[in-house]
Amino acid sequence: MSNVVQQLANELKNQPVNPLRNHQVEEYGREKTRLETIVGAPAFVPGDRGKAAKQARDLAKMVDHQIAKPVQGEHKDTIAKLATEVMETVIRPALVPREDMRRNPAGAVGQFMRIENARPTKQAIQQWKRAQLVLEPGNEDPDLANVERFRPERIHDTGGAATFMPGAQIPGNFAMTPQAKANWPLGEPHVETPLKQAQKREMSEAQKAALVKARATAQANRLAKTAAQITPEV
Repeated sequence: MSNVVQQLANELKNQPVNPLRNHQVEEYGREKTRLETIVGAPAFVPGDRGKAAKQARDLAKMVDHQIAKPVQGEHKDTIAKLATEVMETVIRPALVPREDMRRNPAGAVGQFMRIENARPTKQAIQQWKRAQLVLEPGNEDPDLANVERFRPERIHDTGGAATFMPGAQIPGNFAMTPQAKANWPLGEPHVETPLKQAQKREMSEAQKAALVKARATAQANRLAKTAAQITPEV
């Protein structure tokens, strides 16, 4: 465990190892209310009141033990600062880029096993997650403590072009960067590209309206013809 991760762990020593998420606290609260309703129900309502009372007490004790303890002032600022430093200096550099995780080029699995999945990185991630849940215990964002939000992307290093990896399991496509397209000296291509073909096939709003009207007229004519065929002569 690195020094900054150890410092963060020391600041969180009075906090649960795995603090409850906001939605978990709400769910346990509803369950506790349900159990207390059973306990306080009239005598003619069936139910094991003793068992419900014990479950309600155990649930309240568990929530009190696992819910994040309030932090304020300088202590809260220290935790926030250390959590940011852990993410930027320990966790994020260890994460395999998003494109490598998806396309699986040579060496991606080994990098994941050696670095991202190593014990020091896991310890850093655990302490960072604890810090997020302690700093914002009422935050309803399900991704509050999700490390995937910080996974690096190679596309930022390529200026916006596709990350073509010919040796990967999923190679991808070769493409120009936006700047290269803007500086292309030959202008728009004169060949019938798929985009131009699709644009030609698209109808204008007037053409769409005329087609709808023609279909409606044809349908009305068919119905009128069918009605005339089944109507008996007088």
